[in-house]
Amino acid sequence: MDFPKIETERLILNQPHDSDIESIVKILNNKIYSENTLNMPFPYTTESAKFWINLSENGFKNQNHYIFAIRLKEDNQIIGGIDLNIDKAFNKAELGYWMDINFWNNAYTTEAVKAIIDFGFETLHLKRIFATHFDFNPASGKVMQKAGMTMEGILKANSKKGDKYQNHVLYAIVKD
Repeated sequence: MDFPKIETERLILNQPHDSDIESIVKILNNKIYSENTLNMPFPYTTESAKFWINLSENGFKNQNHYIFAIRLKEDNQIIGGIDLNIDKAFNKAELGYWMDINFWNNAYTTEAVKAIIDFGFETLHLKRIFATHFDFNPASGKVMQKAGMTMEGILKANSKKGDKYQNHVLYAIVKD
């Protein structure tokens, strides 16, 4: 079975490859990604990018984690990443994403999120897809809303980064 390829109006979502490593490191070596995500390291190294690509390969092989590169259709340039981390026992997945800061505010992230939600429901036959964002990052919540997700609540002190507890805003969409 081949890794899925998802096409939208402006984007291609497909498997990240070793040839993307240099671009990924260049994009993610900015503290803003570490500050706004739970698991993004800073500094972001070549080893970090290789780990992410390996995670994509293993997740696909085990069919429990679908990690896609987000690329511009016009030149195949990687501009982000998006994933569904599958919980098979409950037929649901957690959605995560990042986008090159140079491409923020162009609705690329929303376009990719809508496509991955469709993939989750139509191809993987999931019942529920959910995502969270730190409460100080409302822009991420706007992406989720525009993609059709509904805010379900705030998870108080849901995680800890360094010595600071983080509140997460929970969004979800359910397939009827």
